[in-house]
Amino acid sequence: MTDDNQISLPTYIQRSLLGAWKLVQVNPKAMDYLDISSDGFWKSFWAIAVMIPVFILKGINDSKSGLPQPIVSESLYVLTALPMTALVMYYFTRFMKISENYVPMVIAYNWLNALTVNIIIIAGLILNLIAPESQVSGIIQLMLGFYFGLYVVWFMFKTSLVISGMLAIGVVIFENLLNSTYQVILMKILDPEAFDFMFAAVNNQPS
Repeated sequence: MTDDNQISLPTYIQRSLLGAWKLVQVNPKAMDYLDISSDGFWKSFWAIAVMIPVFILKGINDSKSGLPQPIVSESLYVLTALPMTALVMYYFTRFMKISENYVPMVIAYNWLNALTVNIIIIAGLILNLIAPESQVSGIIQLMLGFYFGLYVVWFMFKTSLVISGMLAIGVVIFENLLNSTYQVILMKILDPEAFDFMFAAVNNQPS
């Protein structure tokens, strides 16, 4: 994507999501569709706004279950996860001596999250509506989570940072641990009831 400050923000977001879709398709030229300028870096945080509506929809659906929901912590996570990850990854990539392409990586990471979060949540809501509590539905959601949450993210790090596949695996592991830990900490502090319920549910899983 060219760095064109004359286009409207909705058009800019649409073009950026197209670039993210190229990443989902594992297109080697996917980064050519993104604005990887310094201005594009700051604009990429509009990805947060793209994710908010679908998280609201998910929250409304989850509230119908009658179970404790991490509403406060999840809301804060949606608003802060991308900036927090960008900050931590700044130091992580410098430590790993792969910071030359830090800016393109953050841009790709933000827009990819905006797209894949929408896809995964909407697909999950549809599957739960069509076949609630179905094993097939669970398997499909697991497959979607693996593809979008691991494989595509691995490709994104490999392509945007211009690193080897093996090193990209390490970056994916670090990113997943970072965000999982951050989400759990927020839930423990802000939604202790939901945290205790989730912890009890995990411990009571059948062997």
